[in-house]
Amino acid sequence: MRQVAILGIGQIKVDEHWDLSLRELGGNAAFAAMQDAGVDKVDALYVGNMLSPMVSGQNQLGTFFSDWIGLWDQESVKVEAACASGAAALRAGLMAVAAGDIDSALIVGVEKMTD
Repeated sequence: MRQVAILGIGQIKVDEHWDLSLRELGGNAAFAAMQDAGVDKVDALYVGNMLSPMVSGQNQLGTFFSDWIGLWDQESVKVEAACASGAAALRAGLMAVAAGDIDSALIVGVEKMTD
């Protein structure tokens, strides 16, 4: 296993964002993280989410977000682990980089509980 570093982070304000879609919430945080890291491409995208199939009718969040933020042709995966979905996505991305499968990953944890 090789060493792994977190190069950038991004977060939006935790609030009631009635005017923003699930895609905009996660996408804005993803853009902020990529800007903080100084990158415009990554090898893979991992999205942690639990409720999107039930609340917004959207299940395949990997491609949903990769399309929105312009990361075409990269691996994109949704990770679901109930309330630990964001942490599980972080673990999956860290493990993929540590194992040498990929060199960089973008991890997004996003929930829109009501709409």
